[in-house]
Amino acid sequence: MPRKPGELPKYREIADDLRRQIGAGEFGETRKIPSERDLRDRYGVSLMTVRQALGVLRDEGLLESRVGSGWYVAEWRPIVRNALKRLSSTQWGEGRSMWDVDIDDRELTPVDVQIELIDAPAGVARALDLDEGARVWRRNRRYVVDGEIVMRATSYIPDDLARGTRITQIDSGPGGIYARLREAGHGPVQFSEQVRFRLATPAEVEDLKLAAGAPVVEQHRSAMRADGRVVEVNRMILDASKFLLVYDFPA
Repeated sequence: MPRKPGELPKYREIADDLRRQIGAGEFGETRKIPSERDLRDRYGVSLMTVRQALGVLRDEGLLESRVGSGWYVAEWRPIVRNALKRLSSTQWGEGRSMWDVDIDDRELTPVDVQIELIDAPAGVARALDLDEGARVWRRNRRYVVDGEIVMRATSYIPDDLARGTRITQIDSGPGGIYARLREAGHGPVQFSEQVRFRLATPAEVEDLKLAAGAPVVEQHRSAMRADGRVVEVNRMILDASKFLLVYDFPA
């Protein structure tokens, strides 16, 4: 029977129903989802439709597939990323990692850390208000939390601000880049972020070990010192299924 105008595809209806059951804790301590065949019979659809619905919930980070065992409610706890708290100078300014706000006592590991002095790409030069080709330090790394790759981050800092500081080293020290900039007299006092949600590119699927077509958060941040000069730009690609973005604003 053809769907009525505006009616959700059947696999979306099934995903919504399973999402509701997951939220209500209806799968108990085992967290095991009924088999694909059981779901096919329950909803009166094809196996392909069931697999589409399960794929939606997998990409949202709610389900995980175990080879030879079936589907389970995922154990992963979302990383609660509170922008205002993590960017507060009382955090990085006192030598603490901004990640401490996000992950509490979970294990964080930066991997594939690359530090290099390069000619600024055109877009980076514009963001930093530099001449194209001006020298900048690029800090490129992935972050792993509890053994799961969650994010790729690439920062660019003008050479005249980073030169002679630990920003040019693998370990930038307590408080990270912003603490080192402040020690050098260039501490940021204002931040601007742009956030975009989209599907991962093939390169990002490979880099972050995602399922094909999984969603990502693309986040661009600029850090400015008191006179308005941009002292760092950072492009981050987040596995959307791993994060909960939180923004608290004063009234």
